[in-house]
Amino acid sequence: MIKFFRKIRQRLLSENKTGTYLKYAVGEIVLVVIGILIALQINNWNENSKRIRLEQEILSNLKQDFEYNRNELLSVLNSNAENIKSAIIVLNKTGNRYSEDFDLDPILGDVTSSVYYYPKNGFLNDLINSGNLGIIKNTELRNRLSSWMPRLDDLNLRQKATKEFENLMIRYVIDNGSWLSADESEDDQTVTRLNFPTSGFQINNNDLLKDVKFENMVENQAVFVELINERLRLCLELNEDILDTLNQEIKK
Repeated sequence: MIKFFRKIRQRLLSENKTGTYLKYAVGEIVLVVIGILIALQINNWNENSKRIRLEQEILSNLKQDFEYNRNELLSVLNSNAENIKSAIIVLNKTGNRYSEDFDLDPILGDVTSSVYYYPKNGFLNDLINSGNLGIIKNTELRNRLSSWMPRLDDLNLRQKATKEFENLMIRYVIDNGSWLSADESEDDQTVTRLNFPTSGFQINNNDLLKDVKFENMVENQAVFVELINERLRLCLELNEDILDTLNQEIKK
């Protein structure tokens, strides 16, 4: 093509058609500029298409992670709510409300523990660490994603404090009760698989109900678990907002 244009220019010069040559030269420049602009436009369109595909892939991966996180949040909230119910049952059987008909063993593990939340954040962490969060065009979504980790940090601090208190409760039962007796009523697969023998000591865990220290520890544990649940509900609220925005962006 370049040789073709060169031959035309040479012919015009050889024929002394200077005016026509200048017009042709200008026209040729215009054609070249138009060609460059078209090439740039095509390149920009290709780059934009790649960016859109990459963004949609990112949104899809984030959606999978946050759907998992939502399910885990709901599961942990429900489990902790059951533990709090068990604590209330126990608190209604302590001290002068003690009853020989009540058996503490089946729920002793529930009132001395809570369930912890472990989110799935691998893809979001990679996105943030690689500096690719900006690929997401929706500013509101980026802000919500940026708020996710700080909210989890607050939850983790509360879970850590609760774990420390749980260790005190476990130590209390070790010193004053019998975990083997409680395990006899436990339906946990791990405990069942271990096939523990019955306790070699004549210890009745129901006697813990007569100790005001045990009552105070159960009450405090229930409060700690509810404080965890408060933060879990905040995480769930943000998680739902993120999923709603993700779904809106994916549909575009």
